[in-house]
Amino acid sequence: LLTVHNTQHNNCISLTMLRCCDSAHVTKKQYIWLVRYGLTEHTLVENVGPYDSDIDPTIGITHATAIMQRIASSGDAVPQFLYSDPFLRTTHTGNIIVKGLDKKDAKIHRIEEGLTEWQVPSLLVEADSGNKTDPRTPEQLQQLFPENIDLSYNHVNPLVPDNTSRSEVPKGSTLFPESENELFERCATSVTRILDDLKNYENVALVSHAPCNQAMALFLDGNAERIGKWSLGGLTRFSRSVDTGGVIGKWDLDFYSSTDHMPGEYKDGVKGAWSLPSFNKT
Repeated sequence: LLTVHNTQHNNCISLTMLRCCDSAHVTKKQYIWLVRYGLTEHTLVENVGPYDSDIDPTIGITHATAIMQRIASSGDAVPQFLYSDPFLRTTHTGNIIVKGLDKKDAKIHRIEEGLTEWQVPSLLVEADSGNKTDPRTPEQLQQLFPENIDLSYNHVNPLVPDNTSRSEVPKGSTLFPESENELFERCATSVTRILDDLKNYENVALVSHAPCNQAMALFLDGNAERIGKWSLGGLTRFSRSVDTGGVIGKWDLDFYSSTDHMPGEYKDGVKGAWSLPSFNKT
C-alpha cells in the first residue's frame, strides 16, 4: 500500500518505497556470534589460577568442534571474520572454528585485546604470589596456530599498560583493574569498533569469556532482564538488517547462551555456567 503525494501538488513518494523499487538497494542480514569456549584443561580457580589454561585436549576439543559444526552449518549466518581475545583457551577455540569454515589459509582470525578477560585480580592475579597473568602476543599465538591468524591486524581497543591512570585514557579503554561498569564500557567500545572495522557489514564471531560475552550481549540487546548465566560452549547470536542504501536495523537476539550443539552432560548448559554479579539471578 502506498500513498503518493506529488511534490508540485504537495506530493512525495516515501523513501522506503523508492528503495523497494530501486534494484540498486539490497537488504541483507548481518550476524554476530558471541562464543564461549568449552571445558579447559585445568579448572580456573578464582584468586588461584591457572588463568591461561588451554582447552582440554579431549573433551575441550570435542566441545570446540561441536561449536564449530553449529556455526559452520548456519547458512547465511556463517562468519566471514573471527575475533578472539589473546588467551589460549579462546584463541584455540577460534582456531578450530575457523579451520571448519572451509576457508583454508584465509587470514580471517584476528586477535583483539579489547575482548580480553575481565580485568579483575580474582581472574588474573595469584593471591599468594601476587603475580599477574598476561596473555600471549599475537606473534606467539601465531606460532601455535599458524594457518589463519592475521598478524597485520591492529587491535581496535588495545590493552593499556598497567599502572596507567584511568584519567589518562579514553572511556572504554582496556585497563587493569576494571569494575563491572568499566567492563561494560570497554566491551561496548570494543564491539562498536569491531563492527565499524567491517566495511561491508560482514558476519563476525567473537570468542571471549563469560563476563565479556554478557557485557557485549547487554550492549547489543539493551535489556538486562534477558542476560543470564553463560554456559560452557554457549552461543549467542544477534542479527540485523542492512540496506545498501544506508539503512541499518536494530540488533535482534536470535538465541542466548544456546548449548543445543553441546554433547552429553554439557547439553543442558548447567555445568560450568557463570555470571557477573549484575546478572546473577540465583
